[in-house]
Order: sequence, then structure tokens, then C-alpha cells
Amino acid sequence: MVKIRVFIPHLELKEIFEQVVAQLPKYDNIQIETTYVFGTPVELSQNWDAEILVARGMTYDALRELFPTKHVVQIRLSSFDIFAALVKCRDFQAKRIALFLHDIRIPSLPYLEELCGAPIMIYDAPDEKTSELSIRQAVKDGADIFVGAGTVCGICDRMGLRRVHIHTKYAAVEMAMQEAVETAKTINYERTRSDIFNTMLNYSEDGIIAVNENGRILSINNQAYLIFQLSTVKDMVGQPISSILQSQKWKSLVDSGAETEQLIKIHEKNYYVRCNSLSEKGQETGALFFVKNADRIIEEESKIRRGLSEKGLTAKYSFKDILGQSDAIRDNIRIAERYSRVNSNVLIIGETGTGKELFAHSIHQASKRSNQPFVALNCAALPENLLESELFGYEPGAFSGASKGGKIGLFELAHKGTIFLDEIGEIPIALQAKLLRVLQEKEIRRIGSTSVHPVDVRVISATNIDIEKKIEEGEFRSDLYYRLNLLDIYIPPLRERKEDIQELIDFYLASFACEMGKSIPKVTPEAAKIFNDHSWPGNVRELRNICERLTVLNDTNVIDENLLYQLKIFRRKAARPTVVSADPDSVYSRLQPKKKKKDLAEELGVSRTTLWRMAKRQNELEKRQMGRKD
Repeated sequence: MVKIRVFIPHLELKEIFEQVVAQLPKYDNIQIETTYVFGTPVELSQNWDAEILVARGMTYDALRELFPTKHVVQIRLSSFDIFAALVKCRDFQAKRIALFLHDIRIPSLPYLEELCGAPIMIYDAPDEKTSELSIRQAVKDGADIFVGAGTVCGICDRMGLRRVHIHTKYAAVEMAMQEAVETAKTINYERTRSDIFNTMLNYSEDGIIAVNENGRILSINNQAYLIFQLSTVKDMVGQPISSILQSQKWKSLVDSGAETEQLIKIHEKNYYVRCNSLSEKGQETGALFFVKNADRIIEEESKIRRGLSEKGLTAKYSFKDILGQSDAIRDNIRIAERYSRVNSNVLIIGETGTGKELFAHSIHQASKRSNQPFVALNCAALPENLLESELFGYEPGAFSGASKGGKIGLFELAHKGTIFLDEIGEIPIALQAKLLRVLQEKEIRRIGSTSVHPVDVRVISATNIDIEKKIEEGEFRSDLYYRLNLLDIYIPPLRERKEDIQELIDFYLASFACEMGKSIPKVTPEAAKIFNDHSWPGNVRELRNICERLTVLNDTNVIDENLLYQLKIFRRKAARPTVVSADPDSVYSRLQPKKKKKDLAEELGVSRTTLWRMAKRQNELEKRQMGRKD
């Protein structure tokens, strides 16, 4: 709310003022009040609560001197008002006219004298005291008619002198009040903008200080008071910035004239300080400092990571989502649960479709990093140049087609969390060195950047190929392999754990039936045997797809062998001589028929992964031998 106070010397002006105000637009945030004041009494000096003062004549001059910081609007006497009063002197048959003005020039005075039929003497009337002295002087000078505004006329009335009042017309009052209202609107606008600006400054968690070119404080927000432990009793505006902190670093920041950043210790705490120069029309006029607590930066970064996690960078599965009661799956879950308690890198080995990603999600979900991002990337899905930018990010304009704002890489997105690199065996050899450096140094450098960013990321990788063979062929770095393979899990194919097939079928048929609004179909024993005898080259993924197709195609709530054969996936088997099975299970059975694979691996002193490779080689050897016999 802005208040306008109008000083009125007589009732005539009050009536004109009321007419003018009635015609002005109404504003809720502008208040207009009047005060009756004649001349320049002592009460003018009281502390008026109005931001805008409106007056005329010597009252206006007195208010300007008393309140230099307030907006004082003048009701101006126009030349026509003065001419009208002088012409009226002819009615008195004046012999000598005394005209009392202040800071007003009268052009063509000889013409006015001819018009009035009397000489005109002009006297200065800045205040009451001077006006009375001027009137007495005019009397001595032989004046017989006195022309002036309200104060002069009041003195003349007291002295019994003939006088003519210079009346203020409607137009002069209207012009003054319009100026006052426009000024009030400007004050309201600037005050609102200032309030918003101060609210923004004080809402900021950063300390913000503006200084001029001489290093003196122009503005300082509440947070800066807290950071520098300042008493709110003392107004820091106008104080030198050196009064806050005795440090040459501040001087170097101001003198540099460019955007600079430094880490400064304040009261035993580390603060990140950014300085931006202030300029006007190309001239340096000071600097703006942003002071941020270094611990808060780390906290905000953590919030950003959590926010990214909420947008989809999160693990979707846990160990309870892994189906199967076979010894192999139960053992893998127990091992993976133990792996989840540590931060070591994990390599998951298994054929396509065995559920490697499911294990990666579950390890992250059970780890201490579960509240942090989980970022997954298929390394075989992108060409080398795109894969590098996805992993490490890039700076603005790093290469043709790069985003103007640059891009944050997946390693940075996964900071404090887990990154899952699927098909790690397909990563180009040139990129392997950069990935190895990230694992060793725990820091990344974006493409086109000269600085590094520290990252704390656990790497879970997966592969369906024999990486050791690729190492022998020179297509994979052994040092990277050992970094990735600190802990390993081998997920056997579905054909090696057929006791899990029926559970998986039951689960997927029930899930798809509910999703499609159908009854859950039953599987006949004949169909179940076909499922069990199938080699499942696509593993669990293949089984899931077949269950979905069967749910779509089935209209009888029964899945029998005829429906399976319609899929052109399962083949009717012709009778054929019994041959030695080339399945890896037969290898295990011949090596030790009554021992579990885990126990056999321990007895031979090798890992289960190595035992799987031994069985695979034996299987390939038997196939070649059978081929020669045929």
C-alpha cells in the first residue's frame, strides 16, 4: 500500500481536489489522504507516514527540504493563473502592483504592466518569514495592491492590505494528482519486484552478496548472515567485504573481473564460492558472490541421483522374482545374496534368456545401494561411438550433432548405485581401455572435457560368450576381465535344470491368462512331457514367449500335444536307436553319477563355471565323434 498525502491551504482548493480525485481510477494499493496546512508551520516537519507528498508554493519547497528522500509533487501555478490575477488588479485601479512569486519567471512584463495599467514589482516569497519581509518592503516601495498565493494573501489580510489571490485551477490539481498516482504505481511495482527479489534471495540456501567496484557490500541475504555468523543488529550494506572475511582470495575474485570459482574455508567449514562480475554499459561495476556449503552440494547431488532413480533408473526385480526350485537356481540365489552384501564387481555368465538381468537387478535390490540408481545398458546394442558417449557423457559441442547442453553419462547417473553392463563381451577393444581406467581410478572424463568427475559405482556385467576364448584371440583385455570378474555367477541353461520347467510354465500361463482375462489353462501329461523333452535353446525367454502364444491361441482351457505341435516349434519324434546322450548332463553323470554339480566342482578343485566349460567341450567332442560315425 502506497499513501499519498495532499496539503491543502484553503477550502476552495479542497473542493477542486475532491472533484479531481473522484475522476481518478481507483487502486486497492493506493491510499489518498488530505491535511489542511497554511504556509510552512512547524507541524510540517513531523514524520509523515505517506510516501508521496503533494503541495503547492512555499509548502512544497518546505517539504522538499524537510523530506529529501520522499517523492514530493508540486501543484504548479500556471502563467495563465498569474495573468488572471494581475488583470483583476484593474478592478482596484492599482497604481503600483506587488507580485510575490518564488522560482517563477514572468515573460513580457512590460506588456502585462500595460495591460494592468500599473507598474509591477516582483518580490521573492520562498517562506512565510521572507514573504512578510517582502510585503513590508513592498509597502515602503509604494505598492497599493498585493498579488500572491495563499500564504501571501493570509499575511496581507492580517496587515489589512488589499490583495488579489492567485487561484489554483482544476487543471493544475489534476496534473499534480495524476503525477502522484503514477508515482505511487511505480513505487508499488518496484516494491513488489523488490519483495520478490528479496524473497528469492532469502529463500536461497546459498549465501549471496553483491559488492560494488570498491568492494563494498550493496546487498546481502539472510543465508550469508548465517554463514559468516553475523549479528542481525548490524546492517552490513555499505560495509567493505573485508569486514566479513579477512582473505586475499576475496580481493582476487573481485579484481579478476570474470567468472571464477574457489573453495574457501569459513569458520572451519568448506564453502564453494562462485563470483560473477557485474557490469553496466560495458563498465565493471562490482561483483556478485554465491557461497554454497560444500556438504550441501554433496547432499543435493544425492537428491538428484534419487530423483533420477525415481524416473526409472531403479531395479525392478528382487530374488523373490526368480523362479525355480532346482539345486542350481537355489545355489545361485544363495551365492548372489552373499554377493549383494559387498561392493565388489560381479560377472554373470549364462546363455541368452537364462535370466542374467534378473540376477543383476536382485543383487542391487538386496545391497546397501538399493536406494541409489540402477542403470542398465546392453553393450551390443550400440555402435562404438554412441556407446562411449552413453557410458561417459560429453560436453556441449564435443562433436557434430552433440546436444548444446552436453549430456551426462550412465556412469555419472549411476553414481553411488549400480551399473549393469549386459553383453560385456561385445564391447569394442578400443573402448575397453577407457572402461578399465574408470574401474581402476573411479573417475570419468566426458568426451570433449579436460576435467574428470569422481564416481562411486558398482559394476555388474553379464555375458553369454566365452570371454577367456576372446582373450586368447586378442579380442578382450585380460586386465579388464579380471576387474569385472571379481565375483562370478554361472546360470545354467534351462535344459540343465528341467525340474524348473513345470514351475515356470505354471507361472507364465497363469500370468498371461489373468492379463488377458482368460481362465488358466491346464497342461495335459503328454504336453508336459513335450515341454520337458524340448532342448529350450532360447531358455526361459523362449519358454515365456511360448506360454504367451499358447494363452492367445487356446480356447479350450486345455493345452495338449496337438496345440503344441501347431506352433511348429515342437517336432514329433520318430523312433530311433538309443544313442549316448550328448547333453552336458550325461557328462556329469558319467563323471560322477550320484554327485551334485556343486559337490563335483569342489571335489575337482574347480569353479562351477570351469566345470560347465569342461562339460561343454566334452559335449562338442562327442558331437564331432558321432558325426564321423554317421
